[in-house]
Amino acid sequence: MDCPKCHSDMETVDFGTDISVKRCTGCGGLYCKGETLHQIRDEWLADTVLDTGSAAVGAKHNEIRDIPCPGCASTMETVEDEDQTHIILDICPACDGVFLDAGELTDIKNVTLMDHVRRLLTMLGR
Repeated sequence: MDCPKCHSDMETVDFGTDISVKRCTGCGGLYCKGETLHQIRDEWLADTVLDTGSAAVGAKHNEIRDIPCPGCASTMETVEDEDQTHIILDICPACDGVFLDAGELTDIKNVTLMDHVRRLLTMLGR
């Protein structure tokens, strides 16, 4: 399996007994299923073990769009994270795969008071 952003190899990385993701050996991006991402959100320290890539590299790669899903090769769609709209995730509509650029998992796990305020303001603006 190759990384859809930098085309390096992706290796399997496990956290605990039931969480497994693919991590790019080049840019540090992560690929998993949507249900796995929900599990990771609830696991303490999962981001420090899994998200080891450079957030600066991840920010540059976040601009790359219309990437092939590492799981099924369908074109992934970009979607704002529901809790933190400044985080843009690559989601596969065909197989529920999710690609996170380096640093995004750490950002997702660290919801701040300002993130809650932004979400509230977004909801009020609708």
